[in-house]
Amino acid sequence: MEQCSRCKTTEKPLFRLKITGRLICPSCFIKYYEKKVKNTVLKYGMLKDVRKLALAVSGGKDSLALARVFLEAFPKIKFTIIHLNLGIPNYSDECQGVVERFCRENSIELILYDLKNRNGYSIYDFVDGPFSKRLCGVCGIVKRYLMNKIAFENGFDTLATGHNLDDTVEVLFNLYINGRIDEVARIRPVLSSVNPRIVKKIKPLIEMTDEEDLYYVISRKIDYASSECPLVKGSRMIKRKKLILKIEEEIPHFKYLLLKTHIKRFLPILEEYVPPPSLRECEKCGMPSVDLICSFCKLSSRIERLVESN
Repeated sequence: MEQCSRCKTTEKPLFRLKITGRLICPSCFIKYYEKKVKNTVLKYGMLKDVRKLALAVSGGKDSLALARVFLEAFPKIKFTIIHLNLGIPNYSDECQGVVERFCRENSIELILYDLKNRNGYSIYDFVDGPFSKRLCGVCGIVKRYLMNKIAFENGFDTLATGHNLDDTVEVLFNLYINGRIDEVARIRPVLSSVNPRIVKKIKPLIEMTDEEDLYYVISRKIDYASSECPLVKGSRMIKRKKLILKIEEEIPHFKYLLLKTHIKRFLPILEEYVPPPSLRECEKCGMPSVDLICSFCKLSSRIERLVESN
């Protein structure tokens, strides 16, 4: 009879972890997950010198796992949740509703930002335009810019995101293949601030897999937006993640090995030879930018013209 490898219970459900191949029950998995995340945070000194913490929570399983594990593993640390409503029909409203309920039930301060109301356009407005084939890239630019800006303007010095091992390895895989060394150097568990208007970014789930995040929200009975973003279908990101899973079938623990090699072997070299980007104030918004006009403002100007013309 199948039983939990830790407490020996035979009660269902029992999860089989790919990393160990062993069965584990929800109660034991919760302890395993929360301990692993806490150890990751402490190992990389993610909360060192943090005065005011914000969590970026989209409403999906990963970011809600992040929020709940912080409540459990770091009960003395207060944080605020920041949520962006990106204006994707049905999906964005579902995500916002989930986040609002979570914050209400756990007495957490919530900052909501509605892209359509505040900026006059939504991510969905990019579907039929020149950006239709790279919507995930567009969404990434918008989210990175706004999350940092909201955190900065509200006095937060640190922003935690729900990027997990699968997310991180997919990005590393793509950047290394394309030789984008400057960007590779920025992929790390803790991304320190290099400008007064840029808050420190931390990734507490960087060693957790998609599978582990899913088992955690199931075990903790956390309500999350179970539907997938309708704009992600067919994206290169999804194809790369599937490819990485196939590689891991041939090379066990490939994701962990790549992350570990990146952090321990490559980052020390990159820190020595790749200088931080030279930043200036964006001429339109005043936020830090490599160019005269930041990527977000360039994107906004183009989509605003398209929205107005329609």
